[in-house]
Amino acid sequence: MDDVRKLAEERAARPSSVPAGSSFESERQKQKAALVRQIDELDGSKIRKISAASEKAESNKTLRVAAYCRVSTDDIDQAISIELQMRQYKEKIKSNPDWKYAGTYVDNGFSGTNTAHRPGFLKLIEDARAGKIDMIITKAVSRFARNLLDCIGYIEELKNLDPPVRVFFEQENLDTGLQTSGIILFVLAMVAEEESHMKSEAMLLSLEWRFSRGRFLTPSLFGYDKVEIPDSYGGKRKMLQINQQQAQVVKWMYAALLNGSSTEEIAGVLTELQIPTGGRKKDGTLNTDWTSGGVVAIMRNERYCGDVLARKTYTPNFKDHKSRKNRGKKNKYYQPDHHDAIVTRAVWNAAQRILNSRRYGHEGSYLPMRIIDKGILAGFISMNRSWAGFDAEDYYRASQIAMGLVDEELDADLENEYLPDSGHRIGCMIDDHGISQIARELTEAEQKIKDELSGNNQSSSDYEDNASVIRTFQVVSGDMFSRINEPVVRIGQKDISFNQSCTAKMKTSYAELLFNPVERMIVVRPCESSHPNAIEWNGKPKGASSLCRIIYESMNWDKEYTYRIPCQIMSFPIPDNTVKDILIFDLDNYIGRAVNKKDEIIIARNNQKIAEEQNDDAKSFYYPPEEDDEPQELIEIAEQVKKELEINKKIFGIPAFKHTSAFRSIDGIGTWEEWLAPARPLDKSHRINTSVIDSLMRDIKENPPELPEEKTENIIETEG
Repeated sequence: MDDVRKLAEERAARPSSVPAGSSFESERQKQKAALVRQIDELDGSKIRKISAASEKAESNKTLRVAAYCRVSTDDIDQAISIELQMRQYKEKIKSNPDWKYAGTYVDNGFSGTNTAHRPGFLKLIEDARAGKIDMIITKAVSRFARNLLDCIGYIEELKNLDPPVRVFFEQENLDTGLQTSGIILFVLAMVAEEESHMKSEAMLLSLEWRFSRGRFLTPSLFGYDKVEIPDSYGGKRKMLQINQQQAQVVKWMYAALLNGSSTEEIAGVLTELQIPTGGRKKDGTLNTDWTSGGVVAIMRNERYCGDVLARKTYTPNFKDHKSRKNRGKKNKYYQPDHHDAIVTRAVWNAAQRILNSRRYGHEGSYLPMRIIDKGILAGFISMNRSWAGFDAEDYYRASQIAMGLVDEELDADLENEYLPDSGHRIGCMIDDHGISQIARELTEAEQKIKDELSGNNQSSSDYEDNASVIRTFQVVSGDMFSRINEPVVRIGQKDISFNQSCTAKMKTSYAELLFNPVERMIVVRPCESSHPNAIEWNGKPKGASSLCRIIYESMNWDKEYTYRIPCQIMSFPIPDNTVKDILIFDLDNYIGRAVNKKDEIIIARNNQKIAEEQNDDAKSFYYPPEEDDEPQELIEIAEQVKKELEINKKIFGIPAFKHTSAFRSIDGIGTWEEWLAPARPLDKSHRINTSVIDSLMRDIKENPPELPEEKTENIIETEG
């Protein structure tokens, strides 16, 4: 042991060339230490440098410099500002001997948040890409672009051109040709975008305040002149004043539409007469080419009947300025009788209802609502298959009045209702003209009134039970419902079809369809071909999508299903020893069917599979078998049957055939003559005498609208 200790002491006393702790270094640390020692020994005394060729000095190159100016509005003050900018930049560029004036690009009255709508800016970029510009001068980053991505994107594109194009922002004293400009420009562009956002929000708040107090915007409108009149506060306000020459054209357009002319025909006549539309073509000349869309735009504008509806559109994104139709996203503001009207509200309402019906193939003039207000069929409305002039609420309200459920006059002034939104009422508006959202289900009080009229007595629990049953339906396979032997009607979203049993039973060439939205029933009876609502009795009325829409909305049906309703036939012997039939369809006795049954089965089975997978974790419990357990084979069969039942339940729906309708029974009562009681119109046809239309056309030809002064606007000024 002493010898070992002595040797250790001698080894420790000898000096070592290895650094202390080196035995604990990793392999990577050893490599790094070796690399450092190698660098220390490098010798560059024998290396010779070959310098790069020097570029031409910037000071010796004449730069082609262009100026860009922009203002957001075309007010007089802004016009003065942009004129001063143009002169200042032109003098500044020409006073520099190293610069050559390459023109001034101007956007007068364009927003900076969207470069796509700035023709001057786009022309500037196009010329820069073509190599016509070396440098651009503009007032500030916010004048160049208020959109961060646009600003940075165009600056980078200009810098990467060959040769590169610099941009100098005068207010920030920033030159993009410098290496240090990148981060500064990014921050300034971000500030400019946020500033634009804040201004947009402030403008929206300002508009909300103005509209809520009746201070509406006054855009240019064909048929009106914008004038300023003194107000009671010592200032002036803009208002619409009728331009008599243009107003004659507007009156003729409405009159022609009400008498059956199409918008294409109206546009053709105005184009032939070279009547200016009020707009201009791309080359700046007056536009006299009328289109169907232009005619519809005038017909849809509520200002022609003296009303104003503000916020019909809105802009979701302040960057792209794309407007969207306001479907309840923003507040709307409506003021009737805001200014002098060119046409009456009755004429304007009639035009809206005609235009709404044209979408469904309606041809011709206005069709008034026709309703039976007494007798067995009181409350039934004669329906036209392609007329979309009235909404489900209109029919429901009229039927309620005719049945005595609502204490109002049946001859309501439909022609003077407030329908500012393209012929539709605005939700949540309630006034003396009945502008309100009417419920599609009867209240308990209304139901009791109906029962008293029909002699039925039911308890409150019966009403609740019936209401719950009505909301359910059964979806079945077509094989489970015979369409050949049973008379039925099938109602889809776009068409109605009566099967052969229906058409064979009621022997007639033309039929009239009556609908009661309150009692939820349809009656089909024979009629003459001259009846305005006659349909050919061939089983499938053409162009019935408008009628289907009304039925779906009234019944609150699911649009993913079609519905079949069995028929009840009433027969009446008449003196000539023949029998006449009428078809009755109780819409609460419907059977629903998925539009695509195959897809529904696949969805149901997939849902069943997912449910089984989700329940796998819940199957980890163990229950010991009992002595009286059933055989395993029977258990498996029972589970399989249960699964199939669940799938079928999802496919076919919930049965809802506990149908104890609380509505009046019309089965087996009345005579043939009572069942043929005509439906009377509630309003007039609104047709205008042809002599009035001819007189308007003579006035237009003899005294055509004056042409506005020609305007041209240069967006580029270049050196000649």
